[in-house]
Amino acid sequence: MAFSFLFPGQGSQYTGMFKEHFEEFDEFQENLTLAEEFYKEELKNIIFQEDTRLNDTYYTQPLLMLMSYSLYQVWKKYNCPLPKVAAGHSLGEVSAFLCAGGLNLKDALRFIKFRATFMVESKGETKTKMSAVLGLDGESIKKILNDKKAKFLEAVNMNSPLQTVIAGNTDEIESVKNELKEKGAKKVVDLSVSVPSHSSLMGIATTKLKLVLDEIKLGKPDFPVIQNLHAKIPLTVKEISNNLAEQISNPVQWVSSMNRLKKYGLEEHFEIGPSKVLSGLAKQNRIKGSFSSLDNIDTFKELLSRYGK
Repeated sequence: MAFSFLFPGQGSQYTGMFKEHFEEFDEFQENLTLAEEFYKEELKNIIFQEDTRLNDTYYTQPLLMLMSYSLYQVWKKYNCPLPKVAAGHSLGEVSAFLCAGGLNLKDALRFIKFRATFMVESKGETKTKMSAVLGLDGESIKKILNDKKAKFLEAVNMNSPLQTVIAGNTDEIESVKNELKEKGAKKVVDLSVSVPSHSSLMGIATTKLKLVLDEIKLGKPDFPVIQNLHAKIPLTVKEISNNLAEQISNPVQWVSSMNRLKKYGLEEHFEIGPSKVLSGLAKQNRIKGSFSSLDNIDTFKELLSRYGK
């Protein structure tokens, strides 16, 4: 049975994620140890203790990527088949290419460390916020934001027909919330992220990341990955590289990505990371089939038993 992999991004993390997986599968601790050697600091407590650093992009990015990669390593160890296609939301796109063999772990850690660092540097001292607007269509949201003529207020994640994430100066986000609700938004929910990803404020980070990627050898992935920038599957390694850099300063085209996924007519979709954020968004985008999160240890074991050889 053909299936897709969905790799989540920031905002899906939670304290204690994958505790049972760490106890059951050696890959989780082994990969975390490698990351601790690379970062030259202890990381495990950030996951398993109440630690504010879990929502600090410098730590959130590598930890989420490592969880996805560890799941995939176990999947491969059991000789389970490759997905027909994959998609990763924001940071999840990097996780997808790591799992697909386009990046090795050492280069992925190096890239993600620069990615997070440059994003924080691009933000600077600006007080920013990201919020999910629920129940209002993206075009209406964009018009409201444009009419505000704010200094920094943008629609940055087109997640589903009725969910769009906006980024901006904290004060300007707060000032537009009531108007969004008056025009039909059911809720405006602040997100647990520390930088305004996929906004124009990240332009400097994109420029710097292109220089980093010039020094990293990317390979052809083992399975196709729909990239965020244009919701297309790249044809060349050069295109993959450019898109990985450009996506952090451009909106995530998730609705278009899900429309492309629909064309595969797949019956199953597996979320390779914590929580069920992307499964929920896929349903909102009318993706057919069943959805499973490998975050659940019992679900993961059942799938390993079913698909393993």
